[in-house]
Amino acid sequence: MPIIQILWKFKTWIAIAVFFILWLSQIAYTNHLSGKLKAADAKCKATIQAMEQKQLKALAVKQNEINQVSADYEQVKSEQRVKVETVTREVQKIIECPVYLNHCFDDDGVQQLNSLIASDSS
Repeated sequence: MPIIQILWKFKTWIAIAVFFILWLSQIAYTNHLSGKLKAADAKCKATIQAMEQKQLKALAVKQNEINQVSADYEQVKSEQRVKVETVTREVQKIIECPVYLNHCFDDDGVQQLNSLIASDSS
């Protein structure tokens, strides 16, 4: 029997074998592409996470700078408050001293006013 007749006799089984081989190769190629897709997804997630960490660090640095500026402002504000209270108390002491007809302040009062004028101009 010639080979063609033998092949024609088993044509159904040969077609099934060819389709089975094609099916297996398609599954293998799909698995290969799936692996590449998973690797690309993991790389993308790692890059996004690195960006998020970088942004969080930058945010923390800026928040610390803002907190430092706020603390400096509060420190200056409290120093000014103490200075105002000190000047007010000293002025009250000056007022408690006897007032003369031609002079509103004694020597201590004039000295305090001159120091206030000097501190405002600087």
